[in-house]
Amino acid sequence: MSWTLYRWVWQLRSPLYIGHTPAGALNRTRLYIPARNMWAALTAEIARQTAGNSFPAYEDIGRELQEHVRFTYLFPAELMNGHWHAWLPRYEEDKGLLWYREDGEDEPDRHFRRRLLHTRPSTALAPGSGAAEEGTLREVECIATHWKPEQGQVHNVPSPVAFVGYGFLKDTLPHHLESALKNVREIFIGGETRYGFGHLALLPFSGQEPWEEAKECFGYEVELNGDIPMVKQPPYLVAHGMFSSANAKGDREILFQWDWQTPRPSHQLYWKPGTQVQKPQEFVFLIERDGLWVGRHATS
Repeated sequence: MSWTLYRWVWQLRSPLYIGHTPAGALNRTRLYIPARNMWAALTAEIARQTAGNSFPAYEDIGRELQEHVRFTYLFPAELMNGHWHAWLPRYEEDKGLLWYREDGEDEPDRHFRRRLLHTRPSTALAPGSGAAEEGTLREVECIATHWKPEQGQVHNVPSPVAFVGYGFLKDTLPHHLESALKNVREIFIGGETRYGFGHLALLPFSGQEPWEEAKECFGYEVELNGDIPMVKQPPYLVAHGMFSSANAKGDREILFQWDWQTPRPSHQLYWKPGTQVQKPQEFVFLIERDGLWVGRHATS
């Protein structure tokens, strides 16, 4: 049993909101797209496209994708010299969270957010008066479709925002499902999609290939022979992960997920993307069905 690794690039066509813990009247967004969100958006799109005159088989399509495909998280990317470079989070001791572009540039989290985010006001309307409902005024933080220039720089044409990620396809993936998956060119993902948020368009690798076959995942070595794909010896997590606290430096949070309107509370703390792995040579990370990383010692 083996897997094939692909790299893909999705350009952001409308503001993106991936819900995070709110701060007062501000609905905050994550700066990346979790694998589970990508799985859900692709499940919905494939189910609708293949439904014909029947009700879309969301549950069946979703289960098949989870069995035969693994997705990584997707991170914001910037076009530099004709190539999309992803910005990846890294926790550095005494510096906190930094963002590193794949070509070597880096920015503190505060500056990075300034370049990528903006907010939109929103409120609910009272049915009787048509005026704003009391207590509902809020702002929605979202990822903009274009990068703001770095401080001191002036660009005539703003650079677009894209998202870069990877997909692992198992050799047991049914041909019809692989074909449907690779034929998806546009999706809506995240929150506020009813207002047009979260529109992503695939940037095909070539005229013949929608995705680019890859040998590494965000620069990390991978193991593709086995029941579950693995990332080998990563110095930083690029997903929520679970492994020994004695070997990690970063932040943690509890994830709460829903499956078909049934809450699935997580009773485990996950290390957040950007967590530093101490002694990375001792670890490999299995990519689970939800795109979460589970670490184990390389010798076990």
